[in-house]
Amino acid sequence: MIFVRIVLLMVLCKAVTSWPCLSNESKKDFDDSRIALKDMENHLVNTVKKLENGFKKITASIQDQLGDVKNALSSVGEKVKKVDSDFQILGKDFQKTKWHKYNGHCYYYSSDAKTWFNAERKCRDIGGYIIKLDDREENEQIFASRPSSNMVYWIGLTDLNEGEFRWNFDQTKATLLPWARGYGKNGNGYDCVAYNHDKKAEWFDYICNTKYYYICESNFCEYNVNIIFLSLTFNA
Repeated sequence: MIFVRIVLLMVLCKAVTSWPCLSNESKKDFDDSRIALKDMENHLVNTVKKLENGFKKITASIQDQLGDVKNALSSVGEKVKKVDSDFQILGKDFQKTKWHKYNGHCYYYSSDAKTWFNAERKCRDIGGYIIKLDDREENEQIFASRPSSNMVYWIGLTDLNEGEFRWNFDQTKATLLPWARGYGKNGNGYDCVAYNHDKKAEWFDYICNTKYYYICESNFCEYNVNIIFLSLTFNA
């Protein structure tokens, strides 16, 4: 038994003494390789950290942008609700004020009397303007459609600059001037124009502070949805 142990010890000693030893050059190469691998590890760790920070910044930016988009959507939603509400109100106004359609425009004959300036303001309040008559056919049609032939109606024509009759809607000079006999040159103070209560579609100029009925005009009607939408959008 002791002999076996001695033999094994001799074999082990021989094996150990037979292992090759590292030369100085090999050891240096080995150490340099370890340092290079360590540097690569550090570089990779730093790169991962930078990528993580970059992703965090990108994620935060995306979240901010998503927040802006959500806020924008909320704002658009509110505007859509407002436009929808305006549509409903506008539809009720058309029914309530009984606008009459002619040649793509709508016309409203008032049931109350106002001075010319108050009439002009009222027409704007209900979504139109005090009427502008562009040609003889329109003039005849609007005159014939009056609810009552006994009422005098203001139209949107004045000569606040004496002798220069202009439409209030766009300040263009009137080319159609079907004056009733004796009118059209009444001088200062007679600056606003109305339909004469007669059988002809003729006009007369009179004192603006007089209370007459009035006619409003609108460039769109309740059925012209696209134009109504544009008008409401730009006003918003």
